[in-house]
Amino acid sequence: MARILVIEDELFYRQWLKDNLEELGHQVYLASGAREGLDLARQINPELALVDIILPGNLDGLGVLFKLQKQNAQMPVIMLTAYDDKKLILTALRRGAFDYLVKPVSRQELEHSLNNALERAQLLKDREAKLAKLSQLEKGTGWLKDLVQGRVDLSRLSEAYQLLETTVELVSQVLECERVSVMLLDPKQQRLRVVVSKGMSQSLIKQETRSVEKSPSGWVLRNKKPVLVQDVNQDERFSASEYASQYKTNSFIIAPLVVGGEVVGTINANDKVDGRVFDQDDLMLLQTFAHQVVLTLQYLQAMAELEQEKKRLKILVELEKILLEEQAPEQMLKKILKKCQEMLEVVGISIYLREESGALSHIAGWDSGREIKFEHKIEWGKPLTGKVASLRKSILLNESKKANLYAQVEYPKPVKIKNYLAVPVLMDNQVRGVIRALNRREGKFTRKDLLFLEEVSRLVGIALRNLELWKKLEQSVEEVILMNQRLRKLNQEPGKGI
Repeated sequence: MARILVIEDELFYRQWLKDNLEELGHQVYLASGAREGLDLARQINPELALVDIILPGNLDGLGVLFKLQKQNAQMPVIMLTAYDDKKLILTALRRGAFDYLVKPVSRQELEHSLNNALERAQLLKDREAKLAKLSQLEKGTGWLKDLVQGRVDLSRLSEAYQLLETTVELVSQVLECERVSVMLLDPKQQRLRVVVSKGMSQSLIKQETRSVEKSPSGWVLRNKKPVLVQDVNQDERFSASEYASQYKTNSFIIAPLVVGGEVVGTINANDKVDGRVFDQDDLMLLQTFAHQVVLTLQYLQAMAELEQEKKRLKILVELEKILLEEQAPEQMLKKILKKCQEMLEVVGISIYLREESGALSHIAGWDSGREIKFEHKIEWGKPLTGKVASLRKSILLNESKKANLYAQVEYPKPVKIKNYLAVPVLMDNQVRGVIRALNRREGKFTRKDLLFLEEVSRLVGIALRNLELWKKLEQSVEEVILMNQRLRKLNQEPGKGI
């Protein structure tokens, strides 16, 4: 139910609109003139207004439109007219009117126009809500951290470094050892990198890394288990390390750091002060301290997810701005896809729309920083994009071998598909096309990526429908005017009047 203001000087139409709008469940407020209507608008703050273009007095419908927009720029205004003046109608539309209705108005026309206007108003409200939420996030997230696929970005630990350093110092004192290090996985290089250490110089910390495949820390990372080594030279699990000369003893302990069910690094203790070997009690203590380190990392992860949410909201606001302001379909789709490429961090992204033949035709896309301009069609129901359309179901695929089975169908040029994400675009509950993203720059697609792209596809569906409605609107203006001109001409001819 919406609060609707009707400004109409003719009693018959005023009452007809009130009766029909109330039957549709809306709350209706009536005014017979411009001044009365504007005063009423300030009192009730309507969600939609129906305004006659021709009103008595010094202020006509266009003047009322201007003042209503000053009061509430987001409120849709539908103009009512009994005339076929194309210039007047298009002037109203250009000045911000959402639609126009030619009297006499049918119940079906009225309901259709209202539904479209209220849907657009809701879209604007959603955008404002996202902006408000974004503002709140910006106030409370001054030092948010980035993650790479659930792993801590090694270059962004400055604010947490002091806490980690304090923990490492405490571990060294309790376990009576000279060297304690926290190592985190660098997913780009697939190596463990020291981020904080007791007993290691800052210059060495910056250089110190371990192979995931060969080192004891790599073993802990892969097996997700702590390890106690009393003598590395006697332990069959590990070969002699190239770093052995750095340590005073052959005994060490390592515990995994688990964040969100995933091992993101290790905490290592080496070189007992008195030269003794580590034991099970030492390992249990190290695991306890590992939990403290994990709490710090979990805090960083929560902050990073908040930052990602801020980024998502910001891009959705930008997308809605494009949707509301851009009238050229091709330019609108290009801009939307560019923003999606930025958010999803993918190499390629495209939109395919359905043709009358049923095939999906490439309309717009980006490959890295280049616009995709080739012509390409995908058969309806064929993998993978065609299946998304025929099944009306999103597909997320991180299995590169399986995705590459369909590479020739999915792309007109030779391409290696590492991972794949696609969602259907619906318009009036019918599949209108597919948005498809290929090859995330780092890591895998996630459930959050899928939900983001599905939200974008909803916006694209609304945009496509709005564009079709605009085309029909311009066409209907021409048709109504031509029809009235013909009727006028017939009435003017002798013996042919109605």
